[in-house]
Amino acid sequence: MIAAMTRVVSGALTPFEEVYADNADAVFRFCVSQLRDQDVAEDVASDVFAAAFAAYQRVHPEPDGVRTWLFRIARNAVIDQYRREGRRRSLVSRIGHAREFPSSVEEDAEQRSDLRSICGAIEMLQERDRQLVGLRVAGGLSYAEVAAVLNMREGAARMATHRALEHVRASLRADP
Repeated sequence: MIAAMTRVVSGALTPFEEVYADNADAVFRFCVSQLRDQDVAEDVASDVFAAAFAAYQRVHPEPDGVRTWLFRIARNAVIDQYRREGRRRSLVSRIGHAREFPSSVEEDAEQRSDLRSICGAIEMLQERDRQLVGLRVAGGLSYAEVAAVLNMREGAARMATHRALEHVRASLRADP
């Protein structure tokens, strides 16, 4: 099976197991950042990798473009999830959170409070801005990758993301 997942065209296609290992956490964080429900995000992230695996041999993404390709699939899967639910749900349950357990009850309470504040600030953003922040911060994509996923120029992605994050920061400063 592993042999079936690789091919040679100007070098070997990266084994899908490596693609998964390198990107699973970032795709999951992006899904959580957009859906705000860890269980739903796990399902959507699983769907992303199932779709990616099914198309991998047919699409043959370039090694430098595989991450962007995955996040396009993830973005579309999130949009599909919004449609299935019949209403839009937006950003961040655990933005940038590495799924580690806090060392104390106090630390857990503080993290949850911070996350509620961040969620509230991000929910005030327009959909595109939520996606920019989710891809850049939760997904860990470069500005070039964010631009490729959203079909925009890198400079525009950089500027729009910066502005969206400034709105979040301003909202957090204004929150008592």
